[in-house]
Amino acid sequence: MANKLLKLTRNGKTYVVEFRSSISRARNTYGYNVVTASVDGVKVGGANGGGYDLQGAALSGWLETQVKKTDEFSGLTWHDPNYKTPKKVVDREKAGKSFGLERYQAFYAASSSKRTKRHTMPRIEGATGLSHLLNALGFETQWLN
Repeated sequence: MANKLLKLTRNGKTYVVEFRSSISRARNTYGYNVVTASVDGVKVGGANGGGYDLQGAALSGWLETQVKKTDEFSGLTWHDPNYKTPKKVVDREKAGKSFGLERYQAFYAASSSKRTKRHTMPRIEGATGLSHLLNALGFETQWLN
């Protein structure tokens, strides 16, 4: 599969993003699509599987570093860096009555769509779509190949 190069520009800064695509040959993920993202030659993330925007998911961790305190858009949530999983969820997991979904739901239930005094850690859901996220963050884009 061909690599793709994307030039991002915002506030006078330019970044070159390289997306590498391949097919997994690993034991439990054999045949899955795999995408890795590098920014200016440094690997920043990866994603595998399908049915969602793999490029957005691979780049989402780096995009979180580009979020401004005032940003609000679909795909961005703000989290409490001191969040603790509720005791009732932990107890249900210990008893074998919960297998992670409740933990995930509790984490997102405690998030905010806006930055608050308590919610200061941004999280971007990359599967929302790469072009949407880049537009929301104010990047000008140009595919180089």
